[in-house]
Amino acid sequence: MSDHKANKVLLIVVAAIAVVALIVSVALNKPAKQLDRTTPEGAVQAYLAAVVAGDFETAGKWLDPKGNCRVVDLDRAYFANDVKISLKSSSESSNSAVVKIGIENSSGDPFGGSFTEDHTIRLVKAANGWLISGMPWPMYECGGVK
Repeated sequence: MSDHKANKVLLIVVAAIAVVALIVSVALNKPAKQLDRTTPEGAVQAYLAAVVAGDFETAGKWLDPKGNCRVVDLDRAYFANDVKISLKSSSESSNSAVVKIGIENSSGDPFGGSFTEDHTIRLVKAANGWLISGMPWPMYECGGVK
């Protein structure tokens, strides 16, 4: 094969790989479907969206005021800025709910590896909707409770 033909084949292969990478990137980065905030899943989604955006004041509005966690506890929480969150499952009773989520973090692997942590977020039914109780991700300490 001549150098000209080899270069042409190489160019076609590289272009095809770039197109596939672009398609995968667009497919993986599509925005999440907005859930109804009057549901436990929607309340958790709104809370987590505010947390990831760094809007702790808004995130704090989703916390049960009868619980130990406050906005100042979010100020101390740590999470990677490229975290990906997925809904795993949920269950609901008349006055409480449980939403299980997966938190995907980069492993720091130069080849793009990641790991997922599973977390449970508990909610209580309030007059104006669902509120998050307990110690939700990304907090591991609230109001001195360890």
